[in-house]
Amino acid sequence: MTFLRRRHLAALLAPLAMTTGTATAQAIDRAARPARILVGFSAGGTSDILARVIATAITNDLGRPIIVENKPGANGNIAAAEVARAPADGLTLYIGSFNNPVNHAARRELPFDFMKDFVPVAMIATVPNVLVVRRDLAAQNVRELIALARREPGRLTFASSGAGSSLHMAAELFKVTAHVDMLHVPYRGSAPAYADLLGGSVDMMFDNLPAAVQLVRAGSVRALAVTGTSRVPALPEVPTIAEAALPGYDLTSFFALFAPTGTPPAAVAQFNDAVNRALARPEIRDSLTGMGATPAPGTPDQLRALTVSEVEKWRRVIEEGQIRLE
Repeated sequence: MTFLRRRHLAALLAPLAMTTGTATAQAIDRAARPARILVGFSAGGTSDILARVIATAITNDLGRPIIVENKPGANGNIAAAEVARAPADGLTLYIGSFNNPVNHAARRELPFDFMKDFVPVAMIATVPNVLVVRRDLAAQNVRELIALARREPGRLTFASSGAGSSLHMAAELFKVTAHVDMLHVPYRGSAPAYADLLGGSVDMMFDNLPAAVQLVRAGSVRALAVTGTSRVPALPEVPTIAEAALPGYDLTSFFALFAPTGTPPAAVAQFNDAVNRALARPEIRDSLTGMGATPAPGTPDQLRALTVSEVEKWRRVIEEGQIRLE
């Protein structure tokens, strides 16, 4: 090959080499970029706790850092709105919960449609709530609490992490079932709600068990009952609300990962597989069970079916109870 022909061939191949190098650099850059899990509540709540457990568990499996970011406010909807607007590149996830189908069922005006703008990725866990009261409240059990609320309608206050959260709806279901009147005091998460509960500014709250269990064990608050259909290993001495006073009462929360609509199916499958593998590990299962959560591995289709059923269930409750979510 002559010198001139070599120069000509090099000139032709130079743009291709640059393009290939750029594509390779972009692929390497994307592989190294961290993924984000956005939490719609403050640090210390159940969404935050479960997001961090899962992020830590799947980081090595996925070969990329997983960053958990707290964006509290508007009952989780600030974080949800940011994820709905995010690029559907498989690098931004939202930890959704009970509040999302409830907000959708209530037809709240939001900057996104949860059923259209998100795709289900992976279930993490189901969690009952626990009814906790300030230590000096004059009610030692659920029946005494109901009697106290009936004697003084509207005086007892209950905290929540926002309108439409499971903390709020558990109390609304309690009010309807027990025929009592109590005042709702919403917060930006369970952590700030606890500050006022411990300080005596509010009387009670129905918190997700993982966020409450250590405070209960430490004696900072008193647990009167759990909201599921059976007692939980984390607090075996605490009865269900159904067995304590209100037969038929039942409320259980779920926590799961969602991604913006349009996220590549391969990315969804990758995250789903990683989460399911993490939930199968004994140390992860024991950690979740110890804090009162039940690991709930499954497929994206199963998560979609659960979300649809939750919307239908709570739409009926909201309409029949004439509950307004502001």
